[in-house]
Amino acid sequence: MKFELTPRMVFAGLALIPLGLLAEAMILQHLQDQAPCPLCILDRAAFFLFALIAISGAIHAPSKRGAARYAAAMALSSLAGLGVAIWHVWTLHHPKFGCGIDVMEQFVNNLPTAKLMPFIFHAGGDCAARHDPILGLLVPEWALTWFAALSLTALFLAYRWWSAARRAS
Repeated sequence: MKFELTPRMVFAGLALIPLGLLAEAMILQHLQDQAPCPLCILDRAAFFLFALIAISGAIHAPSKRGAARYAAAMALSSLAGLGVAIWHVWTLHHPKFGCGIDVMEQFVNNLPTAKLMPFIFHAGGDCAARHDPILGLLVPEWALTWFAALSLTALFLAYRWWSAARRAS
């Protein structure tokens, strides 16, 4: 019997990564008192969206062409998060420029997600604040690393599944 990794299993596995990262963010916020800044919240939103799309793909169990569309949507959410993470890392290394915390914080805290789930999506920290590194990297640098990996993975899967669907038709 040959084991084949189906899109459903891939989506389920990929959903675990951002959910685990969001769990770690909750630990840092609620157990280590590291208040998230507006850019952290935007990163969380991108991870959350990626996970929602992956979970939807796992539940739906689409064909190769549908799986390619789900993977493309995951790539878009992770690329958006990558852009925010790049901005955040740049802000950390250039703190005098800041992130426009007044405007950004008001914007982020007025989003529906902040109203529905303030324990996850409410901003109250400074974008240039430096907390203790985790395995040598600061949290925004970890977000950048994970978004890059998720983007490349999602783009690869979208290409692979789309090519397989085209060959099959």
